[in-house]
Formats: sequence, C-alpha cells, structure tokens
Amino acid sequence: MADRFLVAYATRYGSTAEVAEAIGDELRKAGEAVDVRPVDEVRDLSPYRAVIIGSPIYMGKWLPEPQVFIEQHQKRLRTIPVAYFAVGLTIADGDPDTLRKAEASMDQVRMLLNPVDIGLFPGRLEDGSLSFPDRTIIKLSRAKTGDFRDWDAVRAWAREVRSKVTGP
Repeated sequence: MADRFLVAYATRYGSTAEVAEAIGDELRKAGEAVDVRPVDEVRDLSPYRAVIIGSPIYMGKWLPEPQVFIEQHQKRLRTIPVAYFAVGLTIADGDPDTLRKAEASMDQVRMLLNPVDIGLFPGRLEDGSLSFPDRTIIKLSRAKTGDFRDWDAVRAWAREVRSKVTGP
C-alpha cells in the first residue's frame, strides 16, 4: 500500500540535498513516513502516495537527473500528487523577474507533469568546494558566496505541500 512520501533530489554540491532533508524532517514531524533519496537511487515508486522532486538551478535549468527521473516514472507520477522545488543563488534577492526565471528553470519538467505546488529557495555557495569550471563561472558572474537558505521558508513550504496532499 502506498503510504509514504518520497523526497527525491539531485544535487551538485550538497545544498539541495540538505534542503530535501529539511523537507523530509518537517513531514516526519507532522507524522508522515518519508524517504529522502537522490533521484538516481529510486527505482520503485509503488510505496509512495506523494513525491516531492528537487534540483538546484544550474545555468538557468534543473540538472538533467530529475528530468530523466520524471520521464522514467511519468506513468506512476501522473497517478499521485507531485511537487517540485528548486534551489538557486539568484533566488536570494527576491526580485520578481529573478523568481520568474527561477520558476522557468522547471519548464521542461512541468511539461512532463504539472505539480501540485512549486517551492523556490535560495541556496548555498562555498567556492572552496566548487570545480574549477564552476569557480570560473562564479568569478565571472561575480556571484556572492555564502549560505542564503531560509530554513523557515523550506519548513513552511513542506507543511503547505503536505496539506495539499493530505488535506487540512
């Protein structure tokens, strides 16, 4: 019987994984059974009554792994509630145009499957852990480093998604 939530994510440097864990923790606090796993480790969706899928925004798009996951599991995902979240540095400024661009990062996956909700969260950037090409991109774009994640917003969104799936 499908009675669990799945929070599935892709990550490059761990920030999105930490956001996924926070979502899972909040759902657990509300009494839900939850699995939090990288998308490439999920094979079977039959135990899940709802799925939350997340990715960092990289170069204006989601990573390819979540899209492949949605394509592979599209038949099952169409039968249960699905929510998407994205984590990105540009979201931190809260500019409406920037938020529209962040939401547009999900356009490809939204064409595959329309979610019950979308969460957009600022991320974390620590240039010491970045690959050389990513450090170069960050330097050229003059992106600020630091941890801009808003944990209260992440937890509030998790509660909101839960209420959309399970009712008030």
